[in-house]
Amino acid sequence: MQIGGAAVLFTTEAQYRRKVADWRATRPGLRLVLILGDSAPPGCVALGPAMAAVPDRFDTHPTGPEDMALLHFTSGTTGLPKGVVHVHAAVIAHAETGRIALDLRPGDTYWCTADPGWVTGMSYGLISPLCNRVTLVVDEAEFDLDRWYAILDH
Repeated sequence: MQIGGAAVLFTTEAQYRRKVADWRATRPGLRLVLILGDSAPPGCVALGPAMAAVPDRFDTHPTGPEDMALLHFTSGTTGLPKGVVHVHAAVIAHAETGRIALDLRPGDTYWCTADPGWVTGMSYGLISPLCNRVTLVVDEAEFDLDRWYAILDH
Protein backbone atom coordinates (compact mmCIF):
# COMPACT_ATOMS: atom_id res chain seq x y z
CA MET A 1 0.00 0.00 0.00
CA GLN A 2 2.81 2.40 0.85
CA ILE A 3 5.15 1.61 -2.05
CA GLY A 4 2.34 1.65 -4.60
CA GLY A 5 0.73 4.80 -3.21
CA ALA A 6 -2.70 3.15 -3.34
CA ALA A 7 -5.72 5.44 -3.31
CA VAL A 8 -8.38 2.69 -3.48
CA LEU A 9 -8.47 -0.75 -1.86
CA PHE A 10 -10.82 -3.64 -2.66
CA THR A 11 -11.01 -6.22 0.12
CA THR A 12 -13.36 -8.37 2.15
CA GLU A 13 -14.76 -7.31 5.50
CA ALA A 14 -12.82 -10.06 7.27
CA GLN A 15 -9.51 -9.04 5.65
CA TYR A 16 -10.22 -5.37 6.36
CA ARG A 17 -10.80 -6.02 10.07
CA ARG A 18 -7.82 -8.41 10.31
CA LYS A 19 -5.22 -6.56 8.22
CA VAL A 20 -6.25 -3.00 7.33
CA ALA A 21 -8.35 -1.32 10.03
CA ASP A 22 -5.48 -0.82 12.48
CA TRP A 23 -3.17 0.99 10.03
CA ARG A 24 -5.62 2.69 7.69
CA ALA A 25 -5.25 6.07 9.40
CA THR A 26 -1.49 6.00 8.68
CA ARG A 27 -2.18 6.01 4.91
CA PRO A 28 -3.67 9.43 4.12
CA GLY A 29 -3.49 8.69 0.38
CA LEU A 30 -5.92 5.78 0.81
CA ARG A 31 -9.12 7.63 -0.05
CA LEU A 32 -11.56 4.76 -0.56
CA VAL A 33 -11.95 1.22 0.80
CA LEU A 34 -14.45 -0.93 -1.10
CA ILE A 35 -15.71 -3.99 0.76
CA LEU A 36 -16.88 -6.93 -1.34
CA GLY A 37 -20.43 -7.80 -0.34
CA ASP A 38 -23.50 -6.03 0.96
CA SER A 39 -22.22 -4.53 4.22
CA ALA A 40 -19.14 -2.58 5.26
CA PRO A 41 -17.49 -1.26 8.41
CA PRO A 42 -17.78 2.50 9.10
CA GLY A 43 -15.72 4.60 6.69
CA CYS A 44 -15.83 1.92 3.98
CA VAL A 45 -18.19 1.39 1.06
CA ALA A 46 -20.08 -1.88 0.52
CA LEU A 47 -19.52 -2.76 -3.12
CA GLY A 48 -22.82 -4.63 -3.67
CA PRO A 49 -25.20 -1.73 -2.93
CA ALA A 50 -22.83 0.79 -4.53
CA MET A 51 -22.78 -1.18 -7.82
CA ALA A 52 -26.56 -1.63 -7.71
CA ALA A 53 -27.00 2.15 -7.49
CA VAL A 54 -25.01 3.07 -10.62
CA PRO A 55 -26.14 2.92 -14.27
CA ASP A 56 -25.35 -0.26 -16.18
CA ARG A 57 -23.86 1.80 -19.05
CA PHE A 58 -20.91 4.17 -18.82
CA ASP A 59 -18.19 5.71 -20.97
CA THR A 60 -14.83 4.01 -20.53
CA HIS A 61 -11.65 6.02 -20.26
CA PRO A 62 -9.49 5.58 -23.38
CA THR A 63 -6.24 3.72 -22.78
CA GLY A 64 -3.32 2.63 -24.91
CA PRO A 65 -1.68 -0.81 -25.05
CA GLU A 66 1.32 0.35 -23.02
CA ASP A 67 -0.70 2.25 -20.38
CA MET A 68 -0.59 0.74 -16.90
CA ALA A 69 -3.51 -1.58 -16.16
CA LEU A 70 -2.37 -2.73 -12.73
CA LEU A 71 0.60 -2.82 -10.42
CA HIS A 72 1.39 -6.30 -9.08
CA PHE A 73 3.91 -6.73 -6.29
CA THR A 74 6.52 -9.43 -5.82
CA SER A 75 6.50 -11.33 -2.53
CA GLY A 76 9.51 -9.50 -1.16
CA THR A 77 11.42 -12.68 -0.32
CA THR A 78 14.68 -10.99 -1.42
CA GLY A 79 14.03 -7.59 0.15
CA LEU A 80 11.26 -5.05 -0.18
CA PRO A 81 8.46 -6.09 -2.55
CA LYS A 82 8.88 -4.62 -6.02
CA GLY A 83 6.01 -3.27 -8.09
CA VAL A 84 5.69 -4.84 -11.53
CA VAL A 85 3.58 -2.94 -14.03
CA HIS A 86 1.12 -4.92 -16.14
CA VAL A 87 0.05 -2.91 -19.20
CA HIS A 88 -3.24 -3.14 -21.06
CA ALA A 89 -1.65 -5.23 -23.83
CA ALA A 90 -0.81 -7.83 -21.15
CA VAL A 91 -4.45 -7.90 -20.07
CA ILE A 92 -5.41 -8.65 -23.68
CA ALA A 93 -2.84 -11.46 -23.69
CA HIS A 94 -4.26 -12.85 -20.42
CA ALA A 95 -7.75 -12.83 -21.92
CA GLU A 96 -6.63 -14.59 -25.11
CA THR A 97 -4.47 -17.21 -23.38
CA GLY A 98 -7.37 -17.90 -21.02
CA ARG A 99 -9.51 -18.72 -24.06
CA ILE A 100 -6.76 -20.82 -25.69
CA ALA A 101 -5.07 -22.58 -22.75
CA LEU A 102 -7.96 -22.76 -20.27
CA ASP A 103 -10.85 -22.86 -22.77
CA LEU A 104 -12.65 -20.11 -20.85
CA ARG A 105 -15.99 -19.20 -22.41
CA PRO A 106 -18.78 -16.82 -21.32
CA GLY A 107 -21.06 -18.62 -18.89
CA ASP A 108 -18.36 -20.99 -17.59
CA THR A 109 -17.64 -21.29 -13.88
CA TYR A 110 -13.92 -21.35 -13.10
CA TRP A 111 -11.83 -21.77 -9.96
CA CYS A 112 -8.12 -21.00 -9.94
CA THR A 113 -6.86 -22.12 -6.55
CA ALA A 114 -3.77 -19.91 -6.75
CA ASP A 115 -3.89 -16.96 -4.36
CA PRO A 116 -4.51 -13.61 -6.13
CA GLY A 117 -1.38 -12.35 -4.39
CA TRP A 118 0.60 -14.56 -6.77
CA VAL A 119 0.85 -13.57 -10.42
CA THR A 120 -0.91 -16.74 -11.60
CA GLY A 121 -3.81 -16.12 -9.23
CA MET A 122 -4.14 -12.54 -10.48
CA SER A 123 -3.60 -13.19 -14.20
CA TYR A 124 -5.50 -16.46 -14.58
CA GLY A 125 -7.60 -16.47 -11.43
CA LEU A 126 -9.10 -12.98 -11.84
CA ILE A 127 -8.12 -11.00 -14.95
CA SER A 128 -8.55 -13.66 -17.65
CA PRO A 129 -11.84 -15.05 -16.31
CA LEU A 130 -13.32 -11.57 -15.87
CA CYS A 131 -12.26 -10.56 -19.40
CA ASN A 132 -13.90 -13.73 -20.71
CA ARG A 133 -17.18 -13.18 -18.81
CA VAL A 134 -16.65 -16.25 -16.64
CA THR A 135 -18.16 -16.76 -13.18
CA LEU A 136 -15.37 -16.98 -10.60
CA VAL A 137 -15.11 -19.19 -7.56
CA VAL A 138 -12.98 -17.44 -4.93
CA ASP A 139 -12.12 -19.04 -1.60
CA GLU A 140 -10.20 -16.87 0.85
CA ALA A 141 -9.80 -19.48 3.60
CA GLU A 142 -6.76 -21.66 4.18
CA PHE A 143 -6.62 -25.00 2.36
CA ASP A 144 -9.02 -27.61 3.73
CA LEU A 145 -9.58 -30.72 1.60
CA ASP A 146 -13.15 -31.35 2.77
CA ARG A 147 -14.15 -27.73 2.09
CA TRP A 148 -12.54 -27.84 -1.37
CA TYR A 149 -14.45 -31.02 -2.22
CA ALA A 150 -17.67 -29.39 -1.00
CA ILE A 151 -17.00 -26.38 -3.24
CA LEU A 152 -16.38 -28.63 -6.23
CA ASP A 153 -19.50 -30.66 -5.43
CA HIS A 154 -21.64 -27.51 -5.29
